[in-house]
Amino acid sequence: MSKVKIQGHASGSGVLTITAPNTSTDRTITLPDTTGTLLDENSSVPAANLTGTVADARFPATLPAASAANLTAIPAANITGTLPAISGANLTGLSSGLSGADMWRLTANFSSNSTITNNLERVDDANFSKIGTGMSTSGGAWTFPETGIWLVRCNWGAEINGVSDPFMDISTSSDSGSSWDEDGKCYAGSVGSGWMKINTSAEIIFDVTNVSTHKIRFRIVNANSSVLTQADTNRNWTYFTFLRLGDT
Repeated sequence: MSKVKIQGHASGSGVLTITAPNTSTDRTITLPDTTGTLLDENSSVPAANLTGTVADARFPATLPAASAANLTAIPAANITGTLPAISGANLTGLSSGLSGADMWRLTANFSSNSTITNNLERVDDANFSKIGTGMSTSGGAWTFPETGIWLVRCNWGAEINGVSDPFMDISTSSDSGSSWDEDGKCYAGSVGSGWMKINTSAEIIFDVTNVSTHKIRFRIVNANSSVLTQADTNRNWTYFTFLRLGDT
């Protein structure tokens, strides 16, 4: 049978003592069939030698899926070294910011009461960029590219000559445009005669739960030939902003 040999170190002068524990039970220590160095609490293990599944001593080696939600209080001091890259493919509930942002403007002046249906373009300045698919419009009704909580803002640029209380409104529909609810308006007015330039705005937050049924429109109301809604194809004068704030 194999033998056990304890060999002293030629250069050492200390005494190595093996102390038995305070126990009344027989214990067996089985040595591995290999050559190596025993580790203690002060030893370091190279990362390359850690293979297989390594479990924190406070947790079982394999956690059921439901238990992972309870791992919320691991001290930062216990997380050391270089962490591997984490794929975001299966992560949920994370956001990198706005998932939708768009801006359109009116490109030609007009003088009348009217739902704004024509002469519209997405802003095309060199430094502009939308986020996401962007808005679309047909017949004055605007369609959102995805559901969500949307901030909608209109800015009305106009010239007015002695007209009382013309306004632009933001109306919403949840039945594909069969009925409309006036949710926001911005007024303009002038005192006496003479043309006066104005710039006014309104905004609403719209919960778009269905892109097929939830629409929005912009109208000029209480206007006549003395109210000139102003536009420009090269800069924002009368324009519309759409920002998706989050999920519905």
